[in-house]
Amino acid sequence: MGLPALTVMDMHFVDAHFTDSFYSSDGFDFYFGGAGLGVFDIETTGLGPEKSKIVLGGILTPEAGGVRVRQFFSEGAHEEAELLDLYTEAMAGADVLFSYNGDRFDIPFVNGRLAARHRQPAFSDCISIDMYRVVRSFSDLRSRLPNLKQKTVENYLGLWGSREDTISGADSVSLYYEYIATKSPKLLEFILLHNCDDLLQLARLLAIFDRLDIHEIMFSTGFPVLSGGTSALVDAIRLDPGALSFSGRYRPAPPDFIVFDEAFRLSLDNEAGTFDISIPCLHEKDLVFVDLAAMGPGFSALADSPDAGSGFLVLRRGRTTNYRSVNHLAKLALLYVIEHIAAFH
Repeated sequence: MGLPALTVMDMHFVDAHFTDSFYSSDGFDFYFGGAGLGVFDIETTGLGPEKSKIVLGGILTPEAGGVRVRQFFSEGAHEEAELLDLYTEAMAGADVLFSYNGDRFDIPFVNGRLAARHRQPAFSDCISIDMYRVVRSFSDLRSRLPNLKQKTVENYLGLWGSREDTISGADSVSLYYEYIATKSPKLLEFILLHNCDDLLQLARLLAIFDRLDIHEIMFSTGFPVLSGGTSALVDAIRLDPGALSFSGRYRPAPPDFIVFDEAFRLSLDNEAGTFDISIPCLHEKDLVFVDLAAMGPGFSALADSPDAGSGFLVLRRGRTTNYRSVNHLAKLALLYVIEHIAAFH
């Protein structure tokens, strides 16, 4: 048992390298290729940030030859502020952060503790992909498994042999208090291993995308669009018979202007750092589609889509949404916007 390639820089920071390959596939890379990716998980003294504290924050990131795991450990309440500063700084470079139940627990907890320490909230510059939500909403595992706890899903995917840790989150809390009382290095190793294995196993669990429709998932969760030093983070997509609309965050903050174009309408808000784009759609009978000729040469790649024909791109047929084509159209529109704003300046 232990953490391979372990380097303890001081009592509060652990830096380890593992030879695991970070998940990759054609669909995954379509959305996340070139993006800064991270997997994160926290350990706390309880369930509510009002009365409980963060004692350990971990983040896994891809790097050459494997993945890097960094862990920030607090010896007590007096070190939580330092932990929060270091941990949020480590996550700040990520465009996309993966978690397990992070939208409901980890993110609100971190932001709750930041607020209690009079600090700004985190996660505003990244897309959050909560794998618990992905499994719950986009797979049939709810009907196959007794529960959707991370370890249960890991076991179903055949990942049980990859985990050294055998304790639960509740055990980790008990061990933490015991460690504070005894300062036992062995107890500290158990706590760190539990968090480290959660990170490594969650990174391995990303392979579940092979069994799911990643395009439908990204339509629901959002995805980043990156070009040069600019990132546009799609937070919401809506497809109606008359328009495809999507909105999100734009970094760095864009200039304030509204553009009306034959192809689409764009609104940028400098103060909020947000964008809204609406692309007119045509609809006939049970089809919702766009005229590719009207979109211009920047959208020519869509002509090769299996949903394209006779110069049109079908976004919905009856009740079936062509999620990949919808997302690809949104991605190309944002790249068009980013490039033209750069040229304008």
